[in-house]
Amino acid sequence: MRIAIAVEGTRGDVHPMLALARRLLERGHDVALCAPPDFADDAAAQGVPFHAVGVNVRAYLEKEADFLHGSPVASLRAVRRYFHEAVQLQFRGLAAAVPRADWLVSAGTQLAAASVAEAIGARHRFVAYCPSLLRSPHQTPAFLPVAALRPWQNRLAWWATLCFFSGALRGIVDGERRTLGLAPAPRDLYGLLLGAAPVLAAEEMLAPAPEDLTSAVQVVGCLHPYEETPLPEKLDAFLRAGEPPVYLGFGSMTDPDPDASTRLVLEAVERAGARALLSAGWAGLGDAALPENVMVVGSVPHAALFPRVAAVVHHGGAGTTTTAARAGVPQILVPHILDQFHWAHRVALLGLGPPALPRRRLCAERLAEAIVATRDNELVAERAASLGVRLRDTLRARPHPADVLFGHGAC
Repeated sequence: MRIAIAVEGTRGDVHPMLALARRLLERGHDVALCAPPDFADDAAAQGVPFHAVGVNVRAYLEKEADFLHGSPVASLRAVRRYFHEAVQLQFRGLAAAVPRADWLVSAGTQLAAASVAEAIGARHRFVAYCPSLLRSPHQTPAFLPVAALRPWQNRLAWWATLCFFSGALRGIVDGERRTLGLAPAPRDLYGLLLGAAPVLAAEEMLAPAPEDLTSAVQVVGCLHPYEETPLPEKLDAFLRAGEPPVYLGFGSMTDPDPDASTRLVLEAVERAGARALLSAGWAGLGDAALPENVMVVGSVPHAALFPRVAAVVHHGGAGTTTTAARAGVPQILVPHILDQFHWAHRVALLGLGPPALPRRRLCAERLAEAIVATRDNELVAERAASLGVRLRDTLRARPHPADVLFGHGAC
């Protein structure tokens, strides 16, 4: 089959689709990955055909870094600006990159795929990495910086979310659909973008779909690979030189003042009396004089690293949360935006770590207290270890999501 995979977003959005593309290629399918230009080198390294589609995400997030640390209103304004900048590029880039395909699989903030699939006669599937993207009165929308509301509140929240979504997007989407020779989008614009049969790529033990969606959503499990590749020698030596460190990193979340955030993290580590690994990430943390008990790391395989740390402090991306859970290690979540609040709620609910420390209210004292409380809590460690065993057993026993979605061979 000819399968086009279209995704826009950060590493946490693109890398699961890259893993899916690699598996489909191994199964004999004709596959192309359409993603932001940031990820051309990653695709080339894995031998996946690549088309640059959409904005340069890292540059965009660096330009808009303030909204990741600001108020919900600031976030909504930034999302609206993003729509106006990105959607036209998505439509035109994707239509040019994929003139024909049997399937068009989309994920992240790729908003053109459903319409392009309609125009070229392809079947479309949207892949959600978190249940909070799926509309249900039992699920708070990912677009709100809260984790869990009552059903009547969720209904109101979804109504407001869909109104915002339609107001921000309908004019752009309808204009681009006309360019493709299509009729205006249906009234349920959000439903169009997700398609009739969305896929939930999340672990049911961590983030189950709401009960009212179990028959409408195909659950395939987390697509982030769990491959224990070797760690760099310098990092391995640091890990062997003392007690397990705390890992701190915010992934692809950018930062308007990385120096101040670095000072905050270092103060928290000092207060907690911990050894620490500080991930530079897209925020560029760690560009400072560091004490001997702290090491800065770049992009390293989390599946190999996390089992060797005392706790993982992170932003709450779907992949990082799931990888830490598979590794059986406690977590402290510092959510910035979107579904990160859902993951923080699930981590606390499952007893894998403390309540969330939202980024816009983070301080060294609160972070240090959370590190100490988590690192010294044997019950949390036992819960995390037990869940890790179950998740790894599940991962080994089930078929690969690519095989579930498209079978074992080319058609």
